[in-house]
Amino acid sequence: MENLKLFLKENKIKKENKLFAVTESLKDEKGEALKWEIRAVTTSEDEKIREECIKEAKRGYRMDYNLYLKKLAAASVVYPSLYNAALQDSYGVHSPEDLLCAMVDNPGEYQELLKLVQKINGFDVKLTDKVDEAKN
Repeated sequence: MENLKLFLKENKIKKENKLFAVTESLKDEKGEALKWEIRAVTTSEDEKIREECIKEAKRGYRMDYNLYLKKLAAASVVYPSLYNAALQDSYGVHSPEDLLCAMVDNPGEYQELLKLVQKINGFDVKLTDKVDEAKN
């Protein structure tokens, strides 16, 4: 049996935040697209977001997948803070999710952001890929 100490929290690899230019419509003084800081959410945060996105349907319940992705993306953005009241007021919105959509109002850029958030949160790797990697 392997050494159980290897499973202790201090041995866990920490996920680093990533910087990305999310939209071309927000630029600095030099005309370069502003970098946003994106992080991976925790499993507990993801479960809470999923619960918020379950809606009652005619036959039981269903997951509102678009709402889930929007909430996941908003929770993943570290900077700029989508919870900042002044920033929300400047766009005339009152939630992090609505602010995100107002700031990234180009559908193509928004879809790229959603792909990026899914990748950072580990949804781009299939279990079969992980099994193949473990075999090698």
